[in-house]
Amino acid sequence: MFTGITSEICAQAWDIIEPAIARGHEVGLLNGYKGGVVVLDPADASADPLFNAYLGDDPEQFVEWATAKARVAARTGMDTSRLRDHSPHLYRAGDIKWPGGIVREGLVVAFSGVQGEYDEMIAEWLVSAIRAICRLEFRAPDGPRDNGGPFLGE
Repeated sequence: MFTGITSEICAQAWDIIEPAIARGHEVGLLNGYKGGVVVLDPADASADPLFNAYLGDDPEQFVEWATAKARVAARTGMDTSRLRDHSPHLYRAGDIKWPGGIVREGLVVAFSGVQGEYDEMIAEWLVSAIRAICRLEFRAPDGPRDNGGPFLGE
């Protein structure tokens, strides 16, 4: 029964998009097959990330940078590329300056590891996959609409 976003849903979404990252590297679009991704908990963006994963070498560094991107995006409520291009006055000392963090419908996701604009693209892919999985789970026969009660998890 669906009760909201989980780390398992995020892992399923990651499994869906990871082959696209590999392909992007194979065709020379991405400057490596490396990086880290972070999904913040929509209920508490200041808590430990709900999900993180990595590809290739230096996983701790990339996850650290992705977390920093996600925190800036969550604090400002805007994508890091938009922050950089339109609202640099919102940066604070210690903020990461690279793009790759996005805010979509309450989800904050960031990727770090390839070119900044492609980092943001990968974060977009993950958000789209997470939202699709959640929508389908919500509408599943054993999902919340058929649980007999008005509240999730009843």
